[in-house]
Amino acid sequence: MNIKIPTERPHFKTRAHKEGFDLDISLPGVKKKDLEVNLARRLLTINGNRRELEGNFERREQEALRFELKVEIHEDVDDEKIQVTHRDGILTLSLQKRQELAPRKIDILAN
Repeated sequence: MNIKIPTERPHFKTRAHKEGFDLDISLPGVKKKDLEVNLARRLLTINGNRRELEGNFERREQEALRFELKVEIHEDVDDEKIQVTHRDGILTLSLQKRQELAPRKIDILAN
């Protein structure tokens, strides 16, 4: 039997901080092993699958879900320093600005 699993764009929010920003993605019921984060040409793709749960057939069909989110990251973000954590149904991506673009203090020279 071929059951079609619907795809949904997950809810997310961003939080800015002085080093860059965090992207919090709500993925209820998705386990770490069922998540994938990829970066190709500044396009960040997050995929996750919520597996069918125990219960009768009708209930499982309603609860199985595929999540997909595509985000283009700005050129100011250092793609080598992206960190990803997964906790309590929230996937957090920490995106840092490239170091050469960070504000810096310039010393004033005396005559």
